[in-house]
Amino acid sequence: MLRSRDKAIIISFIVFLILSLLDATLTLWGLGQGAIEEVNPVMRWLIEENTIAFMIVKLSLPVMLGFVLWEIRDRSRQLCFLLVVACFGCLLCCDDASWLLDDNIF
Repeated sequence: MLRSRDKAIIISFIVFLILSLLDATLTLWGLGQGAIEEVNPVMRWLIEENTIAFMIVKLSLPVMLGFVLWEIRDRSRQLCFLLVVACFGCLLCCDDASWLLDDNIF
């Protein structure tokens, strides 16, 4: 049986993975619409070379961080990590929402 701490780790991992997938998908969609441009030179190069590689790299971060979170399981460090995930989610939503709403994509 999973402890509540373990459930919190799994849920935060899934949320972070979904947010990263959403970010990658919206990035590719925004680029396709001409609404945005990728400012990160490494990601821009990956997108130009192979969008599948871009998605793999983009989704590898939450997977690696999920493993780190699972290993540390210390409550104080876990709280810190969960706050980082929450901040990332807020930044992601604000960034994507800004260009989606400003450019009247819908």
